[in-house]
Amino acid sequence: MSMTPTAEQPLAGLKIVEMSTMITCSLAAMMMRAQGAEVVKVEPVLMGDPMRYIGSQKNGQSALFHNCNRGKRSLAIDLKHENGVEAVKRLAGEADILLNNYRPGVMDKLGLGSDILRAANPRLINVAVTGFGTIGPLAHRPAYDHVIQGISGLTGMQGGTDPETGDSYDFIKMLICDKVTAYTVAQAATAALVARAATGEGQHIDISMLHACLAFMWPDGMMHFTLLDDDAIDLPPMSETYQTINTKDGAIAASALTDQHWDAILKLLGREDLKDNPIFASLPARMANIGEVMKILKDGALNLTVDEVMHAFEAADIPSAPCERRSTVTANEQVQAIGALETYVTENLGRLTAPTPPALFNAAPTSLAEPSPGHGQHSRAIMEELGFDVDTVEDMAQKGALLCA
Repeated sequence: MSMTPTAEQPLAGLKIVEMSTMITCSLAAMMMRAQGAEVVKVEPVLMGDPMRYIGSQKNGQSALFHNCNRGKRSLAIDLKHENGVEAVKRLAGEADILLNNYRPGVMDKLGLGSDILRAANPRLINVAVTGFGTIGPLAHRPAYDHVIQGISGLTGMQGGTDPETGDSYDFIKMLICDKVTAYTVAQAATAALVARAATGEGQHIDISMLHACLAFMWPDGMMHFTLLDDDAIDLPPMSETYQTINTKDGAIAASALTDQHWDAILKLLGREDLKDNPIFASLPARMANIGEVMKILKDGALNLTVDEVMHAFEAADIPSAPCERRSTVTANEQVQAIGALETYVTENLGRLTAPTPPALFNAAPTSLAEPSPGHGQHSRAIMEELGFDVDTVEDMAQKGALLCA
């Protein structure tokens, strides 16, 4: 790896230490790895990151772990051992960014608190990720994605309103809070790098999953709870428009906003009689009556094919695309055209498909076709790089304080 930043690899030469389990810090560190940084993942000796064993897997390593840890090196070490703590201190001493997602106070108890690490390396950017924050009644509680979905209001938004029982609750069926937090972590860490370039000093950053997900949901999901004065006009939520247009051989996602869009839609559906209906007269009228409008659109194309609807929508310049199944999205021509996915082979997982990094610096094609590390795969090499002699490394391995895979 080049040690000099380039337009295509702006983080080349930077060193990141990731002390985490599961997704938030793992995905954030991998995003920065895709932009050129070197990442050392510090894992427990006995099990490593539990994400290794969740979901689809091969040879004892999961696709989920691979999708969050490509291109990293793994150091599996016991942090209760004095040399475990010393190794992390040495890593932090030469690192640019250290990420952890331990509960508040854990790093301090280990002797690896932010003040200690940053006193030894003032340029270090120390990012601490928690579930609920560092203060408050839930600060020391464990948190996972679906827990944060619940407390942030996302489950209430997905469930909608049951006419008999009131509000109902449902989960977004993927780890959205973990991933939103990961993007927040990556953005904050790189923003701190910009500040360091001006000041020469690193800093400590706290990020909670709860706060990150509230901020993520708020622009549209909480717009009805933003304007607090009594004269604010409350219209149906934008989510009412999130309905597929069903055809006889598939479905289409579309966003029709202008009067010209709706003129074309009503003609396609054979409902030009509705042109003079007040609810179709303008965008505000359509939004105020969005439930009725979407019902006409959703059900009106059942006798048409996806190709017929798409042909009409393209002619009218209506934002739209066919709905893909997860099993078919990799074959989509547009997905293939932008190079969003790459298929390659690794020794442990064999042939696999994963996303390419989405940021195209200098409009250059990108790739992260690298393996994810085995548990403790690089322990011995990293310890020797940190200045531990061979006998010490071997003694730690024999005592179970270091896993050298």
